[in-house]
Amino acid sequence: MKKINHLPENLKKVFIISLLTFFIFLTRGSHLLTSFNLPDATFVLLFAGGILLKEYKWLSYFLILSIGIDFLSPPYGLENSYIFNLGYVGLMISYFTSWFLGRYLGQSSIFSIANYLYIGTFFITSSYLISTLTFYYFSGLESQEGVSSFLASYYQEFFIVNIIYMAILFVSIKFSQSLMTRINTQSYE
Repeated sequence: MKKINHLPENLKKVFIISLLTFFIFLTRGSHLLTSFNLPDATFVLLFAGGILLKEYKWLSYFLILSIGIDFLSPPYGLENSYIFNLGYVGLMISYFTSWFLGRYLGQSSIFSIANYLYIGTFFITSSYLISTLTFYYFSGLESQEGVSSFLASYYQEFFIVNIIYMAILFVSIKFSQSLMTRINTQSYE
């Protein structure tokens, strides 16, 4: 009976989990680029997790990690009551959406730029609308502006940052795929 070696696949998974965890810690502290923090990349990192990991246990891990970071280190000047309100549920729904859309993309037979742009556009738009609208309607905070003004005031920073992160993710995945193909081809020679 031939023994199957799962070590390379497990090492790959450990590497991906470690990398995503590192970047969540690196970017989770602020929504905006500051001299101290990179902008929050959690949406794109969970999208990447769906593409690369797929298993629901890792979604649970990253959700618990994100909630723990929010609880233990709220952004400067904000209290936990500002972050943890009924609108926070919408953020969790956005994270689920990110993971499931990434998982859907990861299961498609062709990882092309067209599929990535199509699903990525839907992912970014739905994440923004779900998280922002649930915060607006369910946070309990009074807003002087209407819902359309509220959406318009945050869209630019959200979309620019997440589009840049999506581009980095696409290039990284394509690079790693070509690298793995090259390594596998050389191992057969």
